Amino acid sequence: MFTFFHKYLVLTRRSIGVLLEYRIAMLIWMLSASFPLVMLAVWLSLAQDGPVGGYSAGDFVAYYLLGFYMRQMTAVWVAWELDYDIRHGDMNTKLLHPLHPIHEYISLNLADKVLRGLVFTPMVVLVAWLVPGVTLAATPLHLAFFVLALMGAWFMRYLTQFSLGLFAFWFSQALVLADVFWMFFLLFGGGIAPIDLLPEPLRTLAYFLPFRFMMSFCRFPLKSCWGV
Repeated sequence: MFTFFHKYLVLTRRSIGVLLEYRIAMLIWMLSASFPLVMLAVWLSLAQDGPVGGYSAGDFVAYYLLGFYMRQMTAVWVAWELDYDIRHGDMNTKLLHPLHPIHEYISLNLADKVLRGLVFTPMVVLVAWLVPGVTLAATPLHLAFFVLALMGAWFMRYLTQFSLGLFAFWFSQALVLADVFWMFFLLFGGGIAPIDLLPEPLRTLAYFLPFRFMMSFCRFPLKSCWGV
């Protein structure tokens, strides 16, 4: 077991080095996850005259600020990596390694999360502290459950995308499935709007689909778990 974790540590350390070699590309990847800030501007314009569905302007700031953080810390692109490696034959090399290929992909994603966490955690805390009307309940218990929810959301997104990426073995347009998943994720995961602001029957459907557990279930220690 120790040997396994040591290998993971080495892989992750190597992946951090690879990401640091492509700093500009990494910055572009980070900025590409700014969609929640776009939606924040839309909902703030609607909330100028008063709360919308029980959400004040401060609530929307908290919701989409931490939605932005969730997007950063659960970002996954493994479906695109798998599609490329399978089509270009790079998967053959990975299959010869002593570890299952999934561990190499995971280590790269974990390295990305280390760097994003160092950049965006202080930013979110600072903005939440400076912006008036943002209410947080940052108790140790809330923080502990938030970390668990964050890990679970990333795990669900990663395994889902990995499964979709494997379709490249059989289909020439497997990434279409990843794009469809992405659209459902934004709509039913709370990316476009808080789930309780969706019209019926979309709101009821969102509670039965798994997407809310990947983003909206527990954004952060707010007043409560959004979307529950």
